[in-house]
Amino acid sequence: MQPQKALTRNTKADFVMELVQTVSGLLLVGFLWTHMLFVGSILLGVEAFDALAQFMEQYRLLDVAVVFIILTVAAHIGAVFRRIPGRLQEQKIVWKHARTIKHSDTWSWLFQAVTGSAMLVLIIIHVFTVVYAGIDSKMSADRVNSWMLWFYLVFLLLAEYHASVGIYRALIKWGFLKRHSLKRVLSVVTVCTIALGCVSLWIFYWLGDTA
Repeated sequence: MQPQKALTRNTKADFVMELVQTVSGLLLVGFLWTHMLFVGSILLGVEAFDALAQFMEQYRLLDVAVVFIILTVAAHIGAVFRRIPGRLQEQKIVWKHARTIKHSDTWSWLFQAVTGSAMLVLIIIHVFTVVYAGIDSKMSADRVNSWMLWFYLVFLLLAEYHASVGIYRALIKWGFLKRHSLKRVLSVVTVCTIALGCVSLWIFYWLGDTA
């Protein structure tokens, strides 16, 4: 009976962690896309961007966003770490397995784990910068006209890659959509999101350069 109880308990725990990972991941993807729309409001003009930033400050939505990010990222990391091999020998086996079967989904999972680790550092820097420096078109333009331009470009690419692979794996895992059709949709979304981010960065760079 003891092994059966242990197996049942572990199975339930794995299901809960899988659910937490999926829900937290989808919430973070939704936040990323919402955040990109906020940044993309600069395409409507400086006044539109600043008005949206002031609205967020007035109703303390930035504080809500920071708390949301901290709690959701913590939940996501906790669930993910349960599934990632912790020992060096186990990690070597995973990489060897990936090189052997040469399957794109396996490699995407490995790169997702790598980008996730990098994303944690980038998120901390981004949240710290926004909270303590503030948000408006001038400050954003000044940041983009510095070394942070490369920071934002790397952040944009890693975040969208991580989000795209994450939502793909989550929806396929739970059997919501077909693999090939989902890949096509996510490819379009990825291209559009990266394009929006790059155009927004270019506008901020131009604003800072002409100030």
